[in-house]
Amino acid sequence: ISRISNSFKSNDQVYAAYATYTFRVNKFNYQLGLRAESSNYTGTLLTAAGKDSASFKVQYPLSLIPTAFITYKLSDKQDLQFNYARRINRPNFWQLIPYPDFSDPQNISVGDPGIRPEFTNSFELNYQKTFKGNNSLLISAYYKQTDNLMTRFQVKEASTTPGKDILVNTYINANSSRAYGLEMTSRNPLTQWLELTTNLNFFNSSINSNNLQVDLNNSLFSLFGKANANIKLPANFTLQLAYDFRSKSILPQNNYSGGSSGGRSSGGSSMGGGSWGGYQQTSAQGYVKPNYGFEFALRKDFLKEKRGSLTLSMNDMFKTKVYGSYSESQYFTQTNSRRRDWQVFRLNFSYRFGKVDATIFKRKNTKSGMDSMQEGMQMQ
Repeated sequence: ISRISNSFKSNDQVYAAYATYTFRVNKFNYQLGLRAESSNYTGTLLTAAGKDSASFKVQYPLSLIPTAFITYKLSDKQDLQFNYARRINRPNFWQLIPYPDFSDPQNISVGDPGIRPEFTNSFELNYQKTFKGNNSLLISAYYKQTDNLMTRFQVKEASTTPGKDILVNTYINANSSRAYGLEMTSRNPLTQWLELTTNLNFFNSSINSNNLQVDLNNSLFSLFGKANANIKLPANFTLQLAYDFRSKSILPQNNYSGGSSGGRSSGGSSMGGGSWGGYQQTSAQGYVKPNYGFEFALRKDFLKEKRGSLTLSMNDMFKTKVYGSYSESQYFTQTNSRRRDWQVFRLNFSYRFGKVDATIFKRKNTKSGMDSMQEGMQMQ
């Protein structure tokens, strides 16, 4: 339908340089990092003949992103670590494109080319202890503050039909958000053929949107959990079963979980459900509904030193992964739900070069969905 269709061309350029410096003083290990980056984005709306009809350009200035990781070795089996990281999260394609999406007539969406990147300052204190039998426990307390939070917001616009205004979902910068909580990760080799890894994350998150609407603030306590079982089978087969759940929340998982990173964030997410392209949005006017799901992956290792592997995986085994949200405004309340990429089979081949990284457990994997399943099967 030509009158509600757009042909859009975009170009996103990112320029970055980073450096890290690592050194040790007695029982302290230090890793300091600094990243500098800037980016340019151009967008052009094309006519049916392929010619330019409208264009815009967004330039993000040079930003400095520092990180600091300080580890104190209490003993051979105990570590205490303090992390600080600053992160930039730039808007993605769907948040920038200034032309409406009519795929859902009840939820017309339009991007904002003037939206600014959000910056997050993360502070984290970790304690890790290794027990007898190679059992491990990692406890993290964290606090995160995000300025210029990118969030979806409903606005009323005039319709082409007199007297029938329409509501449009767009993206806008709220004042800020913050999240603090406690995360615990336990790794337990129960037998030679069975290993369990569990993760629990209890946190409070809040969004300050007074710049959008007077007294528009949102706050909520939430819980995220995940459990993985790795089962070694004969003939170099490994079976992994996973379960995860997320309670009602107002921030996407990557905004509230521990595991700081000073790198560049993509502005989107692979979690699915929320809006264009599966981006799971923050919610200044409601909350994201809880959900849970089961996954499995079966891996076969072969070649010398088991460097080759073939993995068959499936997500949402029981069709329980329904993504939904509730929102309210001065105009109406709304509930929606959707499925995305449910019960998908994937077959992956991988070949590992170099040495195996034995510290992979320390990098807390807070992803959701098949990305974490596939990476976990490759890294075990």
